[in-house]
Amino acid sequence: MTSHSAGFEVREIDLDTLTADELDQVVALANLIAAEREPRHSDFSTEEFLVFSRIPGSIRHRYAVFDDASKLAAYAELRYRDDGSNAEMLRVAIGVDPAHRRKGIARSVLEKALELARELGRTRMAGETFDTVPAGVAFAATVGAEGKLDFHANALQVQDLDLDLLRGWVSDGPRRAEGYSVRIVEGMYPDELLEGIAHLYHVLERDMPTPEGHEPRIYSPEFVTEMIGQYLAVSEALTAVAIHDESGAAAGMSQLARRHHDPSTWIVSTTMVDPEHRGHALGKWLKAAVNLEALERWPGAVWEETGNAFTNAAMLAINHAMGFRHEFTMTEVHVDVESVERYLGNRST
Repeated sequence: MTSHSAGFEVREIDLDTLTADELDQVVALANLIAAEREPRHSDFSTEEFLVFSRIPGSIRHRYAVFDDASKLAAYAELRYRDDGSNAEMLRVAIGVDPAHRRKGIARSVLEKALELARELGRTRMAGETFDTVPAGVAFAATVGAEGKLDFHANALQVQDLDLDLLRGWVSDGPRRAEGYSVRIVEGMYPDELLEGIAHLYHVLERDMPTPEGHEPRIYSPEFVTEMIGQYLAVSEALTAVAIHDESGAAAGMSQLARRHHDPSTWIVSTTMVDPEHRGHALGKWLKAAVNLEALERWPGAVWEETGNAFTNAAMLAINHAMGFRHEFTMTEVHVDVESVERYLGNRST
């Protein structure tokens, strides 16, 4: 599907059929946008880009906008859940080269999103804005999108970790959480823990702060294996898993990951405790255990990064105690399809 607007060609694309030059342009633009949004993540290789673009769980439609010299000016991804959940929602991500902004390109891509939303019967669109990219914030506001949830992006320098604090959380763990133990897993989760960890992923999505009406995915061991397997193609992971000794159930987990391409940065990919097992300071034990393990196994780290919803006071308190400090804010924004129709109609007259 191709259209033209003000000297630009908007083309639906398949990453697997792009020419090498076109794919290189997509990756370069993704890194350019990332450098504006979060500078430590602006060096993704083509392999990494393709791996992360294939993370399971969504059906994706991708668009590229080329100028009259066949140079990429924008890249966009429209996606929706493949399991039928959140059936009213279409997620929209648009990245425009700063040199080509204010030329109507994002609006042209939004027209494609509106066409797809009508075809699928979606009534709302969702996306993310970053306070480090004012142009994206302004565009979302112009369309009529409203902020629904703010997330902290937090970071600390690994050399500033308070090792005495972390060791104290670990040594206090068995006393504060009697009847539990913590197991360190490297890479893929073992078969005997997969079902329990799949349940934890479901609980994490179910209980995390989300806009009203969000439906969590039902995670299966097979889905988790596929999802984590994709990540492990270009990164490695350490996971501390809390085990309820009597039942053998996975009660919580905290995971650190690092890209093969950038081993100097640790990313907290998830930390959660099942509500049935809260109240025992398991979160502190898990966070401390995986960090201390990473210090032993992954020398040379410089940064550790994590994210939190502003409303998650308990996890924010743990992260602040560890030394994490706010870097930027990401906001989940929603807009009714009717509002998008009005915006596009007004702009076309």
